[in-house]
Amino acid sequence: MDTIFSSASSSQKSAIKIIRVSGSETKKVPKIFSFKPTQPRVASLRKIYDLNHNVIDNALIIHFPGPNTVTGEDIIEFHIHGSTIIEKKIYEVLASTKKFRIANRGEFTKRAFLNGILDLTQAEALSDLINSETESQFKISMSQYEGALLSKINSWRDEIVWLLSKLEALIDFSDEELPDELEQLFNLKVSKMLHDMKKSLKYSNYGERIRNGFVITLIGRPNVGKSSLINYLSDKRVAIVTDEAGTTRDIIEVTMDFEGFPVILNDTAGIRSADSEVEKIGVTRALEKAEVSDLILILSDNENFSYPELKSTCKKILVHTKSDLKTITNKGIHNISVRDNIGIEDLIKLIVKHLKSLAPKEDVLLSRKRHIEAIKRSIYALNDLQKFDLNINPEIASENLRIVAKEIGSITNIIDAEEILDDIFNSFCIGK
Repeated sequence: MDTIFSSASSSQKSAIKIIRVSGSETKKVPKIFSFKPTQPRVASLRKIYDLNHNVIDNALIIHFPGPNTVTGEDIIEFHIHGSTIIEKKIYEVLASTKKFRIANRGEFTKRAFLNGILDLTQAEALSDLINSETESQFKISMSQYEGALLSKINSWRDEIVWLLSKLEALIDFSDEELPDELEQLFNLKVSKMLHDMKKSLKYSNYGERIRNGFVITLIGRPNVGKSSLINYLSDKRVAIVTDEAGTTRDIIEVTMDFEGFPVILNDTAGIRSADSEVEKIGVTRALEKAEVSDLILILSDNENFSYPELKSTCKKILVHTKSDLKTITNKGIHNISVRDNIGIEDLIKLIVKHLKSLAPKEDVLLSRKRHIEAIKRSIYALNDLQKFDLNINPEIASENLRIVAKEIGSITNIIDAEEILDDIFNSFCIGK
C-alpha cells in the first residue's frame, strides 16, 4: 500500500502549516529530506532539504509510530512555516519518491477505519463534526463520534448473539423444545429490540434535519412581506422587494442558525390565481415546498389568513406582518413588523421552541440514509421472525436473525463494498 501525504491544515497562507505523511514508507522520510531522525512523539527542530540539497525550511518534525496513531500506521508530521511555496516544494520531493503519493479525499480517515481505529459511524460523525456550523450539529456529531450509535448497535448485536445461541442449541437438539420461560424471554427480547429500532427510525428524520437543516417555508399572498422578512433575518438582500405583486417567481433558500438549530428558510411566490404561466409555476412550487417542510409560516398583512388546503400535518404559524399599522389580537396570530423590528425575536423563539419539541430524549440518532435503510430491513426481518413457531421452524427464525445481524453490522462496518466506502470517505476534505 502506498504511503500518502497531504496538508492537515488550511491551504491558504498562514503562520504554521501541518503536512502529514502516513504509511509503511514513513521511516524513509528523514533520509529523503536529509535530516537526522527524531525521537518518537517528540517535537524536534530540523532543517529539511530538497533533492538537490537546497534548504526548504526549518521545521518541527514529529514522528508517531503506529499502530497507536490516527490512522493506525506510522505517521510523520511537518510543522512548517505557512508559505504555499514551502508546502509545494515538500510535495514535489514526496511525489517524486517511489511509493509516495498525495492522499485522496478522506483517505487518512479511511485508513483509520480499515485499521480498526474508527468504526464507520465514528468516521461519518467525524465528517459531520468538521462540517458542523451550529450548536446542535456539534452536539449530535460529537456524541456519535464518541460512540453513542456504536454503543446502541453493539447492544443490539449482543442481543442477537444471545438469541442465535438459543436457536442453534434448539436446532442441534431437535428432539427437545425451548422451555416455556426461555421462549417467553426470547419473544420479550425480540419485541424490545423491535420497539427500540422503531423508536430510532421514528426520530431518524430529526437526525437528518440536524445534519442538513430544518426546512421552514414562508407562504402567503403577494406583497405580504415574505421577502422582507427573509432579507431582515438573513441581514442580506437575497430577495427582491418591490410594490409590484408577483416579484418572487422561484423559491429562494437561505440557510441560517436559529439559536443552535440549522434552518433553511424558503421564500416563495405569492399565492394567488395568476395569469402568467411563469407565476403559476411559482405558485405550484411554493405549495409543493410547503408540503415537505418541517414548519410553515403563513404570512398576511391583514386578518385574512386563507390559503390553499395543505396535506402536510407539520406545524403552521400564522404571522401578521404589519403590526406597526395594526395589531391583531386574535389567538394564535403572531404580530411582527420588519420596519419597526417588532416581534421578530419572539417569532424566532417560537420557531426554536417548536424545533426543540421535535427532539428525542437521547442523542443516538440515525442521521444517514444507509443507517435508516439497514434498520428498516432489520425491522422487516424481526417482524417476519415473529410469525414462526420457534420449536417448529428454528432454522427459519435463525436465518432471520442472521439477516438482522448482517444489516445492523453494516452500519458500523462494511466489508467488500468498496463503492459504499468510497462514497462515505469522499465527503471528507483532502488531508482528513
